[in-house]
Amino acid sequence: MQDSLSLMQFHDPYLYSGSAVSANLPLSSSHSFLPHRQDFVHTGDRCSGKDVPEFVDQAAAEVSGEQELAVSKEVHEGGGDAAVEEQDGAATARGEEEAHGVRMIALLMECAVAVSVGNLADANGMLLELAQMASPYASSCGERLVAYFTKAMAARLMSSWVGICAPLAPPCAAVHAAFRAFYNVSPLARFAYLACNQAILEAFHSKRLVHIVDLDVVPGGALQWLSLLPALAARPGGPPLLRVTGFGMSASALHDTGNQLAGLASKLSIPFEFYAVAKRPGDVDAVAAVPSRRPGEALAVHWLRHAMYDAAGDDGATMRLVRWLEPKMLTLVEQERGGAPGDGGGGGAGHEHGHFLGRFVSALHHYSALFDSLGASRPADEDASRHLVEHGVLGREIGNVLAVGGPSRSGRDKLGCWQAELARHGFLRAGGAGRAQLVAGACPAGLGSTVADDHDGTVRLGWKGTPLYAVSTWTWCPSPHAQR
Repeated sequence: MQDSLSLMQFHDPYLYSGSAVSANLPLSSSHSFLPHRQDFVHTGDRCSGKDVPEFVDQAAAEVSGEQELAVSKEVHEGGGDAAVEEQDGAATARGEEEAHGVRMIALLMECAVAVSVGNLADANGMLLELAQMASPYASSCGERLVAYFTKAMAARLMSSWVGICAPLAPPCAAVHAAFRAFYNVSPLARFAYLACNQAILEAFHSKRLVHIVDLDVVPGGALQWLSLLPALAARPGGPPLLRVTGFGMSASALHDTGNQLAGLASKLSIPFEFYAVAKRPGDVDAVAAVPSRRPGEALAVHWLRHAMYDAAGDDGATMRLVRWLEPKMLTLVEQERGGAPGDGGGGGAGHEHGHFLGRFVSALHHYSALFDSLGASRPADEDASRHLVEHGVLGREIGNVLAVGGPSRSGRDKLGCWQAELARHGFLRAGGAGRAQLVAGACPAGLGSTVADDHDGTVRLGWKGTPLYAVSTWTWCPSPHAQR
């Protein structure tokens, strides 16, 4: 247990609380790499050991074959023994790095299988080996990804042994700084904000009194609304009176957000009011928390649902608050992590559902694309902003998805489930014609970002074809069957 505990200390401490769970499990101090090449085939809820296809050897052979072709080409074009030796050395180094990556992923997968079937002793030994193989400061995106998955898996083992394992709540200033860095480093956050802001501008193009309720203003700070204000100021006929109500867990962060927005609104001559609600929307009485509606006021609700921490509180209570507000427009931003085999299919927060192994595979696919996108945006090995994002945002999300299992995990429902839930509460899809084209036009050419527009108006943002975020817009349309 102490060995796994030490694996989680390269960044921040975790809280542990004892329980009646067994604490006298045999722990292996070392673990040979892929010792028996075993796989576990699911039969119902149990697993049986079978010989694994030699996927590691096959992958290594493919890498080796590719390297031989590359070396052969370089020798043919190089001319001279010195050039051949130099190219040989470079090709060997590349081959070793790729083989190292294959070994790490294979061992990480075997560790996930061991965790899923309760073989915690073997999993602990594999995690110790992975901790020696992967560093969160490595130049390789894959190695950094493995380091964060290793930490999250170690936390899950501690949860199984001790009973409770929850990360210490990060300081609000650190959360704000990490999300600001994410906004600056990754285009994905900016694209999501752009899609939401465009929907609000279209819905309220002639309204003179606009009220926006942001259910989680702290992570993004004022970044989203700072980009909306200039568009409102440039509106034909002049800007509207803008009211913003922001929910968040930090009163000081909300105060800073209000000051930033008020300062820009003053410069742009926009009448502006800001209301801070230092609580989670799922934990408060809606009537007491939200300022009273004014006659003729057009209201929009913005809901960012993510996996880093439970920002909104109880989702059912938050949904009731949104229903009570009866907004003209609801903008919903969700992480796309669907599609793990056996995990129920695609769409929405797929790896938040189902058994651990399905969540693991889906999460690995999702965060591989995210880490790759960050590596392309910030290729420098020593880039501090990229590390801040990986540690302060993505690493914590991975920990929440993998380590903090069970009903306490936030963001558990898939997009398909949320569509049905919103429909039950009287919401209908709002059209999004042209929104994807607008976002696509803002994408840097050749970087790898992808934008797709579903038939229902959902804008899906991704990296090299892998969907990562979904932005959908809804309008409240009461019916006799709507759930109140």
